[in-house]
Amino acid sequence: MMKQSYNFLSGFMKQGTSIFMLMVFALVVGLGTPVVSFAAEEESSPGNEAALGAGSFFLTLVYTPVKLAYAILGGIIGGFTYGLTGGDLETAQSVWEPSVYGTYLITPDHLKGNEPIRFIGVSPYDEEEAYLTESLD
Repeated sequence: MMKQSYNFLSGFMKQGTSIFMLMVFALVVGLGTPVVSFAAEEESSPGNEAALGAGSFFLTLVYTPVKLAYAILGGIIGGFTYGLTGGDLETAQSVWEPSVYGTYLITPDHLKGNEPIRFIGVSPYDEEEAYLTESLD
């Protein structure tokens, strides 16, 4: 009798894990594709702002744990990279920067398309350099 309930619980946990992984995959694929923002209308109503706030809240509930896990794993792997390369900081930073930098919270401005969502981060130095290059053109 005990074995049967164990199998039921085990199957339920496997199904829950599969659904979670499918949601994470869909989120990462969805954030990696260019999107047309339907929320970027000129006129803003209180209902629209409330919907954007609620949407950003619920997306943050899913997105932030995934981003934190990615950042923590990147930090750990970057530490191993630093140690295995004999203290080569530049190589370790090439692992740390994309994983640690980036967007952690989804805001209404992200949903409106005013700010990019960066799951894979960009170094502030690279971002500043790109801004200076664009302003010179």
